[in-house]
Amino acid sequence: MTNNKNNNSGIQRDLQNKLVLITGGAGGVGLECARHFAQLGADLLLIGRRNDQLKAATKMLKKEFDVRAHSLAGDVRNSAFAQQAVEYAHKALNSSIDILINNAGTIFRGDVLKTDDEQWREVIDINLNGVFYFSRAVVNQMQDGGAIVNISSTCGSRASAGLAAYCSSKAAVNMLTKTMALELAPRKINVNGVAPGAINSPMLFSKHLSDINDANIIKKNKDSIPIGTIAEPKEVARAVIFLCHEKHITGEIIALDGGFTVA
Repeated sequence: MTNNKNNNSGIQRDLQNKLVLITGGAGGVGLECARHFAQLGADLLLIGRRNDQLKAATKMLKKEFDVRAHSLAGDVRNSAFAQQAVEYAHKALNSSIDILINNAGTIFRGDVLKTDDEQWREVIDINLNGVFYFSRAVVNQMQDGGAIVNISSTCGSRASAGLAAYCSSKAAVNMLTKTMALELAPRKINVNGVAPGAINSPMLFSKHLSDINDANIIKKNKDSIPIGTIAEPKEVARAVIFLCHEKHITGEIIALDGGFTVA
């Protein structure tokens, strides 16, 4: 006979009316995550640098899904901005943040010898420090039973020549994810990561050192992926939703890479 003393045992986390903060939420994977949360009735606070893109995104979400969608423009590299976002949620939405999606990221394509101090700092500041700042600020006000999902990369577990700063930042994000999962487990806060490989999003086509066209970028990536296709942002969003639903998964980095890391 099953012991069912805890009536909530095995029940998925209900996302309806939960407040979800998404960094880098105005486009690409971040906006696709927002759409998926909105379909489930969640409220949204989108974070990004460009106010015009954020306003367009929230307008679309409100019209399409009839949800509360707010935005705040700023720089995730600024720890004070993370605290400002938390305070904004309390004042504008009268709510604590239930779910955090650390999605904001950047890339620099260059090996160690071609990476200067400024380029190194930018990647580490956005990809790693931004995750730390927002996680710390949000967890300080999060009710027990919340969830955090960090968007990592296959580059966090598999080295790639020419991406020294990016690989280093994502490897650090993976370890931060696992450490926070242990620290926050007593509060039933799940902390996980999704590690995509090549995604059909702007970053895949940005900042290449040579004049390689989009078709060749796609072909090069497809050739390295056993399943033979590039992931779409909505596939990453579905993985994020899965991790936010499930209460007994924590400290995991789910690869979404078509078999790239096991090849």
